[in-house]
Amino acid sequence: MTSSEHNPIVIGEPNWAPLERAVPVVELENFMYMGRTGEIELYKHRWTRRYLNISSDGGRFYQQIGDAYTEISRTEAIEHVYS
Repeated sequence: MTSSEHNPIVIGEPNWAPLERAVPVVELENFMYMGRTGEIELYKHRWTRRYLNISSDGGRFYQQIGDAYTEISRTEAIEHVYS
């Protein structure tokens, strides 16, 4: 679990690589880069307005619960974004 209190959201140069590995190419245009907190990249889906939170190396997925980010499976993360 990662706390967002200790790692504020930083908006800088977008890191698209984790998203490019996580979703089909045709879906990339439906996401906005929102920043990063620690080693977690934050992407917001254009239509559902839900976040897809992916580690900077693209290997782990997270869901924000309160002030913390809890690791979840890739399947759970994708289902959350599109539900």
